[in-house]
Amino acid sequence: MAQVLQETVLTPRCVVLTLGGDGPLTSWGANCTAVAGRDGTLVVDPFIAPAHARLVEAALAARGFPPVTHAVLTHHHTDHALGAGWFAGRGATCACHRRCAEAMAAQHPGAVTARRRDPVLGPLFADAVTHAPAAVFEAGWSVDLGGGVTVEAHHVGPAHTAGDVAVVLPSEGVVASGDLLFHGYHFNYEEAAVDGLAAALDRLARLAGGAARLVPGHGEAGGPELITLQRRDHDEVARLVRSAPSEAAAAAAVLAEFPGRRLEAAVESAVAAFRGPGR
Repeated sequence: MAQVLQETVLTPRCVVLTLGGDGPLTSWGANCTAVAGRDGTLVVDPFIAPAHARLVEAALAARGFPPVTHAVLTHHHTDHALGAGWFAGRGATCACHRRCAEAMAAQHPGAVTARRRDPVLGPLFADAVTHAPAAVFEAGWSVDLGGGVTVEAHHVGPAHTAGDVAVVLPSEGVVASGDLLFHGYHFNYEEAAVDGLAAALDRLARLAGGAARLVPGHGEAGGPELITLQRRDHDEVARLVRSAPSEAAAAAAVLAEFPGRRLEAAVESAVAAFRGPGR
């Protein structure tokens, strides 16, 4: 079955692409943000595999965007980062935080091997390759794409992961948050530094400033209210999980509080993150 990208135009030079859904065959519904300058196009989080990255490449070419010259990763999870290998192999510069690069080196080879053995996932990952990002930074990184379009990446973690980065597009009034924000999806706490979540959202709010649009890691773009909603979600999930008499009751309470949200598999990570010892 052919996969079709959903496209949301934020500005004439900036578009958000997603395959929707909440499984690996659609990159778990992750968002890829692209911005075009005079001299090239930059993509943020180009999905889980080369096949999906090629869909991005084709969609951007159809819009008349210049070839992809840069890719920025908000964190190392494969649904956001593994597709960057396709663009790196075609000469694009891939940039990410040091902790992201370290986690990619540690986790991606095993993930690719395991998925190739899976009869359902094998075809998607048949040509997946791990790669080492060419531009690895600590506090931040920036690039000038020409024509008044610049891109800034700022480390805001540890939060969702140790290497979380927010990507600011000042000329477009857009900030790509990666998985600091989930909108309409359950938050994945699998590798989260729970004590760092609030501070990271504070940093994101300062970086967003007057930005008109925030692009979450999963779900529809929105305004600054997405940060407020994510704060409330963390607080409510923590309360529900910690007050429940058992892990099963905690998961049920979270699902009941947020009906219709995608990525129900992530609720298990919330229970693990917020349950106290011995509960």
